[in-house]
Amino acid sequence: MPSLPDHFEGEDVIITLEKEFITGDSTTRTLGIKNVEGKVLSWNISGGDATTEDVFAFGGKTFNFSKPRNKFTVNFDIMLNNSDFDFVQFGAEETLNKNAAAGAIGYDSGNSRDYMSGIVVTSTDKQRRWRVIMWFQDSSYHVANSGRTIVVPSQTQPIYRMIFVDVKSVTFDKTFSADEYMKGTLSLEFSAADEKGYPNFIQEEGVHTATTSGPRAIHQLTDNTTSGIQLEARGYMDWNATTTPYWYAGSTTTDTTVRYRYSG
Repeated sequence: MPSLPDHFEGEDVIITLEKEFITGDSTTRTLGIKNVEGKVLSWNISGGDATTEDVFAFGGKTFNFSKPRNKFTVNFDIMLNNSDFDFVQFGAEETLNKNAAAGAIGYDSGNSRDYMSGIVVTSTDKQRRWRVIMWFQDSSYHVANSGRTIVVPSQTQPIYRMIFVDVKSVTFDKTFSADEYMKGTLSLEFSAADEKGYPNFIQEEGVHTATTSGPRAIHQLTDNTTSGIQLEARGYMDWNATTTPYWYAGSTTTDTTVRYRYSG
């Protein structure tokens, strides 16, 4: 089985966003996770430093203490042509929305419109948490639908994966000059751990479905056994990489209790 490539290029990355699930969101599990890599120009992650402090005592003794790890920041430079990332910044449930629709990002092909079409976004909306995952894999193995609105990694080829949990928008700076295009920088922050001590930054490499030889399997977000990290990642996630690819935000359409950060 092939190993990971010696370097990754822009076409090798898949970026998905998933909002915490709340009552009123669509229960259709194939709609909860959205590809956004086609709008991302560049990204960087910083922070997470774990500093230490020296305490000096008589007798020439020094005690070194580790301080809690600081927050991480992820910056996305993105192209703007709709209100998807405004929704990430502010939310949209709180509600001047006369049609009582909940906000969502992406394109609704069934109704030929953006999910944010007709949805008001305001600075008084309740900010929501997001789960951001970056998938790195040789692009020749990616599986996409005809419109490339859904792109998933192969389940039989190696993946390097970075999971950011409980991410919140901090700033969203937009710029537009006459000789360029509308763009912005979305800054997201998350702490090293949540209120229960679960990690908010998880990195791993492997394959979705391992064989007896070759790369080991990545830990699944579908259970909490020895091979699963659904609890640590705070919710179910899986994907279908056949000729009709899908992301799955829940185990079934009706079982919303395992959705990312379910509240209801």
